[in-house]
Amino acid sequence: MADPTGYPTAACESCPAPIIWAVTRNGRRMPVDRDPVKTGNVALTDRTHLGQPPLAEVLAAARCFGRRDLRESHFVTCPHSTVWRRR
Repeated sequence: MADPTGYPTAACESCPAPIIWAVTRNGRRMPVDRDPVKTGNVALTDRTHLGQPPLAEVLAAARCFGRRDLRESHFVTCPHSTVWRRR
């Protein structure tokens, strides 16, 4: 399944929310909510043409102003995030 922007989507294993699996600059997998929201702070860079998942970058508040393409980390919105988060 793909979202309207073309990113492959999956369902969260704990809740039915649609997510996009992205990767941070440090190479860590990050679940990101599929739909952009006004309160989002995660920018995705498309790398599907390279056969790689999108690159996730968490932006500072000043860089979020006026953007409509930002999403939230699913760790923020999932009611079961503490089960999955690694410290």
